[in-house]
Amino acid sequence: MPSTIQQIRQFRNESIPKDSLLGELMPDVCVLNVSHIPSQCGLLSDDELNITENYTATQLVSAIAQGQLTSEQVIKAYLKRAGIAHQLTNCATEFLGEEAVARAKYLDEEFRRRGQVIGPLHGLPISAKDLIAMKGRRTSAGWIKWLDRIAEDDALILKILYNAGAVFYIRTNQPQSLMHLECSNPVYGTTLNPSNRNLSSGGSSGGEGALLSMKGSPLGIGTDIGGSIRSPANSNGIYGFKPTTYRLPLRGVIAEQAGRESIMATIGPLARAREDIILFVKTILDSEPWSRDPSLVPIPWRSITLDSRNFTVAVMWDDNVVHPHPPISRALRETVEQLRRSGIRVIAWEPVDHQKSWDIISALYYCNGAEEERTAMKDGNETALPLTEWILNQPEVTKRSWMEMNELVSNRENYRTQYAQIWNERETSLHCSIDCLLTPAAPSAASLHGTSKWWGYTSVWNLLDYPAVIFPVTTVDLEKDQVELDYQARSALDEENYRLYSSPTAYINAPICLQLVGRRYSDEKLMKCLEIIEQAMGRN
Repeated sequence: MPSTIQQIRQFRNESIPKDSLLGELMPDVCVLNVSHIPSQCGLLSDDELNITENYTATQLVSAIAQGQLTSEQVIKAYLKRAGIAHQLTNCATEFLGEEAVARAKYLDEEFRRRGQVIGPLHGLPISAKDLIAMKGRRTSAGWIKWLDRIAEDDALILKILYNAGAVFYIRTNQPQSLMHLECSNPVYGTTLNPSNRNLSSGGSSGGEGALLSMKGSPLGIGTDIGGSIRSPANSNGIYGFKPTTYRLPLRGVIAEQAGRESIMATIGPLARAREDIILFVKTILDSEPWSRDPSLVPIPWRSITLDSRNFTVAVMWDDNVVHPHPPISRALRETVEQLRRSGIRVIAWEPVDHQKSWDIISALYYCNGAEEERTAMKDGNETALPLTEWILNQPEVTKRSWMEMNELVSNRENYRTQYAQIWNERETSLHCSIDCLLTPAAPSAASLHGTSKWWGYTSVWNLLDYPAVIFPVTTVDLEKDQVELDYQARSALDEENYRLYSSPTAYINAPICLQLVGRRYSDEKLMKCLEIIEQAMGRN
C-alpha cells in the first residue's frame, strides 16, 4: 500500500530520539532565536554539551583515536542534540538512532581489539541530505511521487566515508524539486533558521544548514548545482564548500534528470570549522574514488604553499544585477579593511556579464522545458510551491531540439572562455596573480521565507565550474545596517529584492557569510586562500 504524507511524517516523528523530546520546554512560535535552547534546556548533560560544542570534527576523531572519548559517547550526544535541533527547526527527514548506536559500539569494540582506529573518521557522526541514497531507506528527494522509492544501494560517497569510520545518524530536509534557495516541500514541510525562525535556512541543503548551526552535527553532506551548499552555509553562519565538478563522487545521488550533463551538480561538505572541510575532502580523495567512479578526475588532495606577503584578493562588491543589502556590503567592507591592515593586496573585480550567466544556466537546468519536474508533480497530485514555479517559469526554460541544445552548450563554453580570458588580462595589466575572488554569498543575509529568487551570486560559479567556499563573518547589526536612501533599482527583480530590506528588523540575528572563489580545479589553493584570509581576520 502506498505511503501517505501523514504516515511518512509519523515515521519521522517516531524516529526522534526519546531523550531529546522537549515537551513542555518547547518554546512558543513567537520565539524567533532558538539557537541557545539546546545548551539551556537542561536535556544535555555537561559531557554532552562539551562533546557537541567544544570539538571540531577534526578534534573529535583525534580525541576518539587517543581514547579520550568513545564513539558511543559521541554519537549519543549528537543524536540527542540533533533531536532537539529538529524539534525547533524541522530539519530532519529521519533519525537512524538504533543503527548509529550499534555502529558506534562496534567501532569501540574494534578500537579495543585492534588498539587503533579503523580509519581517519573513526567514530565521527556525519549527517546527510535526504537525496543521498542509503540502502533500504526512502529517498523521496522532496517529491510526493517518490514517497515509496527505496534505495537499493548506498551512494558511493557514503560507502567511502563508512569505510573510513563514519557513523551516519540523521538524514536532512530539502526543497520540492531541489531547486530552491529555501528548504520547503509538501512532504516534510519548511525548515526554519535557528537564528530567526522567520527566515529561511537556505536551500537546497537547508536541513543540513540548520542542523549544523544548532551544533546538531559536526559535519554534513550536501549537494550544489546553483548554490545548494553555499546558500544554507550563508544563511546559517557556517562553512560550506562547493568543489570543482568530477572531484567527489555523485554516484547514488537521487534527483530528476539523471544523466544530465548540460550543467553538473557537485557534492561537498557543510562544516563548523575550516579544517573539517579538508578532513572531509581529503578522506574521500585518499580512497582514490576515481577507481570506482570513472567519471572522476584522478587528482588527489594536493599540498599548497602560498606566501601571504605576495597574495592578491579581488573583491566583487556587486554583481551588477541585484544589489546586495546593506549588511552584506558592510561585511565586505569590514573584511577588506582587515585584509588591507594585514598587508594583503586587495583589488576590485568587475563582474563579467553575470546576467548572461543566469540566462545560460537557467536554460541549462531545464533543456527539456522542465518536463520531468512537471510530470513528477502531476503524477504525485502535487502543487508547485511558489519558488518552484518561479524557477520553472524563467524565460529561458523551454524544450530544446538537439541542435538548440548544442548551441546552448557552446554558449556555456564561450562564457567560460571569456571569463578565463578576462581573468588572465587583468592579471597581466596588474602585474600580479589574482589568487581568489571575494564576493557576496547572496544579495541578502538569510532570506524571508519564500523570497529567495536571485541565485546569481552562487550560480555563476556553477556555470564556470569554479570551486567556491562560504565562511562566516558577522551578523546583521540594526544600528550599522541602515536602509540606503540613494538606492536606484536596476530591474523589477532588483527592486523586489531591495524592498525586502525596507524593515531591517525582519533580519535580526541573521548571520552574514562571504564567499571565496578560485579557478577551476584550484580547490586546494582556494582552501589555502581561506586560511590566509581568516588569519588576517584574527582567526586561527
